[in-house]
Formats: sequence, structure tokens, C-alpha cells
Amino acid sequence: MKTVLLKNGFLVTPQRLMRSDIVLRNGRDPALRESRIEFVSPQDALRRDKTDFDVVVDITGKYVVPGFVDIHFHGYNLFEFTTGLYDPKSRTFDNSPSAYEYGLNMLSETLVRFGVTGFYVGTWASPIENLKNCFAQLYHYLNKPEAQRGARILGGLLEGSFLNPQMAGAQNPDNVLEFVTDSFDRIEDNGTIKLANVVPDFGRASCKLTEYLTKKDIIIGAGHSSATCEQIAEAAGAGLKYFIHFTNGPTGGSYKPFHGGGAIEAVLKSDELYAEQILDGCHVNPAYVRDILRRKGTDRIVGVTDCLFAAGSDIRQFTSGGIRGAISENGDCFQVVGKPDTLFSSNLTMDRGFANLLNWLTVDMQGIWNRRHEAMELEKALVATSKIFSTNACKLTGLEKQGYGSVVDGAKADLCVLDITGSPGNYKVTVELTIINGDTAYSAK
Repeated sequence: MKTVLLKNGFLVTPQRLMRSDIVLRNGRDPALRESRIEFVSPQDALRRDKTDFDVVVDITGKYVVPGFVDIHFHGYNLFEFTTGLYDPKSRTFDNSPSAYEYGLNMLSETLVRFGVTGFYVGTWASPIENLKNCFAQLYHYLNKPEAQRGARILGGLLEGSFLNPQMAGAQNPDNVLEFVTDSFDRIEDNGTIKLANVVPDFGRASCKLTEYLTKKDIIIGAGHSSATCEQIAEAAGAGLKYFIHFTNGPTGGSYKPFHGGGAIEAVLKSDELYAEQILDGCHVNPAYVRDILRRKGTDRIVGVTDCLFAAGSDIRQFTSGGIRGAISENGDCFQVVGKPDTLFSSNLTMDRGFANLLNWLTVDMQGIWNRRHEAMELEKALVATSKIFSTNACKLTGLEKQGYGSVVDGAKADLCVLDITGSPGNYKVTVELTIINGDTAYSAK
């Protein structure tokens, strides 16, 4: 039986930081289908015969966290899931099978370098033919006999088709579909869609569509919405589980008491709804991030990238879905041309988002709704940040029931080993190893 021993590291468990060696029994051994984590004390590891371990990795001073899971991702390095491979010279997309084969492989092999062990690929508001094609290509890719070589593609996110056209942000409102079940069925996704955006704004039509998709085991979120608190509560009863890029997209709110307020009020008041956060420091002011965390708690926030195909490339301007975008002057974000306050997805990676949140949590910070937030100790901040970038996504999507998303004895061996240096508010986070199913999928060395 093949085994890997990681020794002398700090394990970030759901409750605390602990010192323990861990053994990973390699699921790619023909005798096994999956790899699991086994906690062992350093003394027990020393007592074992050296032949018990095929690989021994010394991770002294490093931190073991669950592999990052990105539930909201569109593309990277010129590949966009909705439309294919972008050619900067012609400014057109190649949506051929070969372009998707290359692009999906590239994403899997690239994202693992950022600590990602699993991710969902998302669509923009787009014509039905584009949607049919991209999900057909995803179906073909996911059903190939050979295993993916990097981060797992877990399925698709249908984001742009059922939003409020008045709240489209950087998406094209002309491509929003009618809120009826037939609109979804025409996409012919073959079961590849695992997450879908259905805003509650249209009352019974929204709820009927939410109920229909929930019966297909699709996790329903809401974003690009100006729904009232009452509408969101009704949608939650129909199956709504989370809010997409909360406070962005845009997200409607109301300071008035009518209908219980708006979407912001509804999500903050709910103990059940999860809320995505794009933690690049541009989409959400860090002061608001701390306020939201205090109100919602760390168990209902999901860190995402909402990453765009232009990220990881040298292009400065582009057009997607008929909307022109450009990178900001400082390179921190993408903006809609002529509307600098309207952000166009992001160029965030999960490791950078993890570092951002860790730094925001480990310093005193003035809030907006709260006067002051006290700095967290590193241990507490690491536990919270790991939940937000892995555990909570796995709870929302059901992956937790399969053993993903936590560093606990017996869990699936999807892990990330981080080197964390610096001081509170100025930590540098480097991905040293990404391990998928007990195998090293990426090593910085």
C-alpha cells in the first residue's frame, strides 16, 4: 500500500492549530479508490518501519490546510468557459472542441499551483447556443476515461441566465432568459450544472424555477438581485441556499422598513444562507468584510475569485458578452470601460484571497457598521480563513459529506501546504505543495 508521510507541520483543523504528522494512503494505488488522512504522533511515525512510507516529506514550520475549493470561477490565461479560447490579435473566441480540451486541461493544471484542489466553471449571460456548447464540452471532458491531471473540475455554475436585467453589472442583460423551466431545459447540460443563479426578484416564477432546479440536485444561489427581504425568504423556502458575490454584482439593499428591507438585510439576518465574498480588496472594502464576518460568523462565508479569462495574461482591454472591459491603472481589478465603478469579474487567485483575508483578520480594523474590530491571533485567523476558502464551500455543495474540506482524521487527502512568513497584517502566503487524493499535484520545489 503506497503511503506518504508529512512530518513536523502545523495542521489547521476546524477547531484549532495542532502539531501532528499525517499519513496519506495513496488512492491512486490500484488496490484503493481514494486517499484518506491518518493523524499520527511524531513518536508513532518514528516507531514505524521506514518501509511503511513510500514518500516522507519534511514540512517543518509549514501549515497544512484543506485544499481550496472555488465555487465561482469563469476563466484564466485567455480561456473563458462560456465562449472558449480568446485570441488577443483578432479579439475573438475559439469555441471548438480542441480549444475547450486545451482550456479545461490548462485550468486544471494552473489552478493547482494556487492551492486549488477543486473548482466549478461558471458562465456569463450568453445566448443558448453558447451555453449548449460549453456545457457539452464540459460533459465530454468530465467523462474522459483518463483522470484530470490537476485540480478537479467539479461541475458548472450557471450564473448569468436567470438574473435581474436591471442589476446585470458587467453582464449583458439582452442574454437573460425567461424564468421558466423550458429555458433551462434548452441548455441540455447533461447534468453538468451543479450550481445556478436564480434571483428571487420575480416572485412565483423565481420560486418555481428554484424548486425545479433543486429537484435536479442543483445548488441555487442569488446574485445580481434587487429582491426584497420577503422575496428572499420565500425563495429560501423553495431551495435558495446562498448569495452570489454578496454586496457585488450589484446587490440591492434598503434602509427603509418596507418588505423587511432588501437583499443585504436578508442575507445578514439569515442564519442559514451562505454568502460569497470576492476577497481581492476591490470588490468589498475590507472594513465591510470584517463587519459581514462579525454579523454572519465564519461558518457561512465562502471565499471565491469570480476570476475572468483576462487574468494571468498581458491583455489590457477585451470584450466579453458584448461588454468592453479593461484592467485598472494599478492592475488590481478589471472595470467596465466608461464605468470605472462597475467591476468586471476579477483577476484574483485563491492563494492571494487567502493571504488577503488572513492579513485583514490579524490587525485591528475600523469597521463601517461597527466601530472597531480587534485583531485575531494567527491560530484563530487561520482556522477562520481555512473555513472560508474550503470548508464552507464543501458544506454548501455537499462535498463535506464525501469527506472533503477539512483537515481531520479520516478525511479525504485533498490538502494544501502553506509557507506563511511575516507579521500580522503583512503575512506572505506561499503554496508549497498541493495534494490531491494523496498524490502531489503541485510542488513549488
